[in-house]
Amino acid sequence: MPRLHFPKISLRFYGSLLVVALIFLALDTGSFLLRHGLPDTPRRRTLGRRWLGFMARLTVGYLGRVGILDCNLQALNPLQHEKGLILVANHPSRLDSLILASALPGMVCVTKASIWERPTLGSTLRTAGYPRHDTLLRLLGPATTSLHEGCQLLLFPEGTRSRAGEAPSAFQAGFAAIAQRTRAAVQPILIETTSPYLSQGWPFYKQPPLPMHYSVSLPPRFSAPARDEASGRALVDAVERIFQTTTR
Repeated sequence: MPRLHFPKISLRFYGSLLVVALIFLALDTGSFLLRHGLPDTPRRRTLGRRWLGFMARLTVGYLGRVGILDCNLQALNPLQHEKGLILVANHPSRLDSLILASALPGMVCVTKASIWERPTLGSTLRTAGYPRHDTLLRLLGPATTSLHEGCQLLLFPEGTRSRAGEAPSAFQAGFAAIAQRTRAAVQPILIETTSPYLSQGWPFYKQPPLPMHYSVSLPPRFSAPARDEASGRALVDAVERIFQTTTR
């Protein structure tokens, strides 16, 4: 009977998916203990973010060691100790928030209601104080609280992931409205990747070319706009132009 030969790289990829699933199980378990052991206070949310950040660093570090992921996140180092900052990023992959959380321990990410309400990962995000997004009006309060607690607030203004090889979609204006209300500065983060993995339409089980390369850079920062519609729109247009130009 002929021997079966499996590509080594596939074993590495699918084995890594299993390890990451176990890491996320541990993440949810730790968040469960925090959520049921402490009242919902800024201290619990801080501990939840630290736990999530630690597990994100563990995941990204593991994927780097086994040759799945190659990340250059050095551009984020100056942001690590800044507080009360709005971060605006393009969204090429479902890995984006995980990768950024591994480098920015004080970050919370505005999260779709459908993900925020999940009993597993969603509960971990709730414990860490990630704001839920269904409408802008309901987002403003939690987003303001996060910034006042010293968090960095990450938003993906496209509203969803982009497709591999395509420029970002039109930006929604929510981040500008939050900046107008809180007077927080807006820092764009440009994410660049050679990989289509977990972009729009790419299933998690489909292996991409490996390793997957990710890098980030920091375009110029914007001050909070004046509290009028034209100033908010001008900020959205200026930030959108940066991403449309640099991702072509």
